[in-house]
Amino acid sequence: MHMKTKSGKQVTDEMLDVWAEDFESGKWPAGKTVILGRPRLATEELQSVTVRLPRTKVLALEEKASRLGVNRSEALRKAVDEYLAHA
Repeated sequence: MHMKTKSGKQVTDEMLDVWAEDFESGKWPAGKTVILGRPRLATEELQSVTVRLPRTKVLALEEKASRLGVNRSEALRKAVDEYLAHA
């Protein structure tokens, strides 16, 4: 797989070396750093919770989440937030 710059130029090993040196020395331009992944969900440490559900409920959850434009985890976090709000 070959990487290209935003302008379509092929990224070379030499370019990566220069960019790494600039970044490490503090010369990297502000706003040019790309951070991969999603933003953090919370400022505190996160903990995974496992729950077992019948397959039909999981499929229904995934289908509804998809209709709403969210993933399964987002739908479950919202359900927990709503549950806790009415506790």
